[in-house]
Amino acid sequence: MINTKPQVKILADSLSPDRVRLTTFELKYWRPILAEMNTHRVFSRNASSSRAKNWDKTCEEVRNDCWCPAHWNAEQQGMTGGEEFDYLDKAFLDNKINELGCYVVDYLRDLDDEFYKQTGMRIHKQYLNRYTEPFRCATQILTATDWDNFFKLRISDQAQPEIRDVAVAMKEAMEKQMPQFIGYEGWHLPYITQDDKTNFGIETLKKISVARCARVSYRAYTKGISLDKDIALYERLLSNGHLSPFEHIATPVAKDVKTANFKGWQQLRHLV
Repeated sequence: MINTKPQVKILADSLSPDRVRLTTFELKYWRPILAEMNTHRVFSRNASSSRAKNWDKTCEEVRNDCWCPAHWNAEQQGMTGGEEFDYLDKAFLDNKINELGCYVVDYLRDLDDEFYKQTGMRIHKQYLNRYTEPFRCATQILTATDWDNFFKLRISDQAQPEIRDVAVAMKEAMEKQMPQFIGYEGWHLPYITQDDKTNFGIETLKKISVARCARVSYRAYTKGISLDKDIALYERLLSNGHLSPFEHIATPVAKDVKTANFKGWQQLRHLV
């Protein structure tokens, strides 16, 4: 199967007493635009990691779930592509890229086997996976209070069409969504359900939310992870200083207060 269309989901959408909106997205898109998404410093972010992905699963993804550009434009001078190819031409290119991805996977498998025969050691997945990135997707969590400049730059004829697709879908999702009011004692908690709120206190909920955001590095969150595993992951992140997942969890402050890349909200990272 060949994928081209980004997937956009709002995980948490909160409005402070001073009417500052904080929104967390889960995104899935063609991986080569990840670097461009990461240039926006207003975002707190975590994303799927090639270092953490199982090599066999990576091979399976490239073979059965190959990602390609959605648009395919003709060459012309400058950074912006020319005329977009028609459906049949794009399908031809998609199939050829899929073939290339399968060839790359086969080549890397053979290389790993040959190296094993020579040395008795396998090549670590953090190297093998890197060479498959153009054929794969990235899953990313983004949280921010400031979106205007991102939408201005990326919903533009000058932007790469694939990142423009992501930005358009994000803006449309925000326009359709009504944010939830959060008081000064409340918390913005991605991946926390109503059942979670019924069953656990706020300190536990913050830890669970951190752990579920962190898991995007090796797989998107799915239900069924035990509370003990969530708490253990939280404690491991805290003790190791891996604090970026703590940024998605936040509590309201006055609108003129800026904490790192947020305004009107204070990240859990700055409180632990």
